[in-house]
Amino acid sequence: MLHVVSDRLSRVLAVVALALTLAVGLTVMSTPAQAQHKMNETDMELPIDDAKVVEFGKEKYAQRCSFCHGGGGKGGKGPCLTCGRFPYSGNTNTGIYTTIAVGVTNRSMGGTMGAFGTTMSAEEISAVLTFMRSEERRRIAAGEIPDPYKVE
Repeated sequence: MLHVVSDRLSRVLAVVALALTLAVGLTVMSTPAQAQHKMNETDMELPIDDAKVVEFGKEKYAQRCSFCHGGGGKGGKGPCLTCGRFPYSGNTNTGIYTTIAVGVTNRSMGGTMGAFGTTMSAEEISAVLTFMRSEERRRIAAGEIPDPYKVE
């Protein structure tokens, strides 16, 4: 039993390390010509105006996420992913990436989610996250959701 817990912990730590490595790599390799999204100066940057990445993320989202989180990330059995509120991750791109990769096992936070870090590539997870942030920005601009970042 102990070795099973140890193996799971090792996998989770490996995925977290991969997420942090990816975050640093994406920040260093980000394209200045494309609009970037990040929550703070140390957060992973996402190319939310790169239509190719957004479309790839939208396809992967439809395949892997929409069953629980609804079409367009508007929520379903799982919470809305395009509303600018991510209670499991502190709302940073790096935190959300890690949540997708390692999952959510703490039922006291409102639910659980499987880990996708072993069934989706880093590129796929980043693209899904890019789609989510792009759609969030579109929904705010269209007045579909209040701007969760607006300081009043």
